[in-house]
Amino acid sequence: MTEDYGILKKNLSRRPALAAAVMFVGFFVVGMVATQRRSTLGVETPRSLVLSMGGFLSGAARVLGVSSLSKHGLSILYTCTIVVLFAAYIWTLVLLARNGKGIGRGFIIGSSIAFCALLLFTPPMLAKDLFNYAAYGKAIAVHSRNPYLVPPSAFPRDHLARFMDVPDAVSVYGPLFNYIAALTTWIAGKSVVANIIAFKLLAFIFFVGSLFVLDDLARRTKKDRRSFILLAAAWNPLLLIHIVGGGHNDAIMIFFMLLGFLMYRKGRAVLAVSSVMLAVMIKSTAALFLIPILVLFVRENAKRGLRQYILSAVAIIGIPLVLYLPYWPGLSGLKKTVTVASGFSGAAVPHLLSQVLDFFAWIGSGFHSGAHSLVHGVALGIALVVFLALFLYLCSRVRNYRSLLYYSGAIALVFLFSTSWLMAWYGGFVMVLVALSGSRLLTWAGVASTFVLSFYGRHVTPIDVRVFPVALLAIALVLLFLRKRGSPQAG
Repeated sequence: MTEDYGILKKNLSRRPALAAAVMFVGFFVVGMVATQRRSTLGVETPRSLVLSMGGFLSGAARVLGVSSLSKHGLSILYTCTIVVLFAAYIWTLVLLARNGKGIGRGFIIGSSIAFCALLLFTPPMLAKDLFNYAAYGKAIAVHSRNPYLVPPSAFPRDHLARFMDVPDAVSVYGPLFNYIAALTTWIAGKSVVANIIAFKLLAFIFFVGSLFVLDDLARRTKKDRRSFILLAAAWNPLLLIHIVGGGHNDAIMIFFMLLGFLMYRKGRAVLAVSSVMLAVMIKSTAALFLIPILVLFVRENAKRGLRQYILSAVAIIGIPLVLYLPYWPGLSGLKKTVTVASGFSGAAVPHLLSQVLDFFAWIGSGFHSGAHSLVHGVALGIALVVFLALFLYLCSRVRNYRSLLYYSGAIALVFLFSTSWLMAWYGGFVMVLVALSGSRLLTWAGVASTFVLSFYGRHVTPIDVRVFPVALLAIALVLLFLRKRGSPQAG
């Protein structure tokens, strides 16, 4: 009997290793596809062996026949690879959920680092935001200009501008990120390729740092689900492909947000507020998660002295004041930063609402001039009202640290389902926060959402764009139906 148990335990321990091996091969395929010029997975970049892992990925693509595939063939290959990656990832999560036994954090984080290594030395994946980062950084470090007022197109001799989608757009990111971008471009120099690698390494470093912080938080709050929480974030294919492979600054925002939650858990509430405020100074989205922390801060009034209130107020007011002061964008520039996502993207649930309202407007008015813009405004207004109502409700439910984590994860999902401007990499910070919540229901909703969003991109998969908002709405409705099972009280 003991011998049979030992064999069973040994077999179970091999399964995560098998899943990791499958995922390593999957990310290797992703890396190969990204290096192919016909694929829309990797964006346009200068030709360089550095962006093919020293020629290894492009050479392997030739040997394995990947380079001979048509654009449609590469799209099919990438789609199938995503399915395999998520199958291995979900399989491992199910094993952890069923067995209750942890996988070592060294194995989880080490495997994640190995996956990332295959995505670092490739063209940026699925988005050109990285070139924006470098251009805004150069505005400060090289040209000594204000990135909130002077667009990259003002420097036509800079080679970065030709790789940007909108070179006439000024920065919409927080000042802390612009300073980090300035330092990064100063180190990387003039080379476009060097800047690509520098910003991808920046995202990688902060992503790995976030995993260590997340693991510490899981150890302190949900020790029995520590491995489940860590792996949910560390192995998520969307997180790795978009955040690390795309070099997105969300990795920095995630790090400071998690550090804030950790500081609060350690009883350092002022440092917690300060850290999340720094996250807001990377991307304004982080402000959504500063509010529930402040709610708990005020609710725990008995623990707070006047000194803590004063220091927190200084952090909330002083950090933005100090960071914005050298490059103040003016009220109009600040408004642009906050309202940048007022349009519709194809994956967003409000886009589906806009299309439905558009249809009825067309039936009722014959699609007269101005009807479309009116429908656009109505759909945007409905989405905003729904989000604000749910956001205020969820914030009001924060009572203790456990509920802070849970409702922060819930707010992240509400944002995902209600924002009118939804990019696939937004699922990255959502996945981290739902994993941190400790709720398996919220985590599985995050996994399902990131799976759906992993297929969204510019012709990177053959899936019709209309599928995405419908799928996300279906996930939201299922989550709403099962919400009691995922409450803090239910575990």
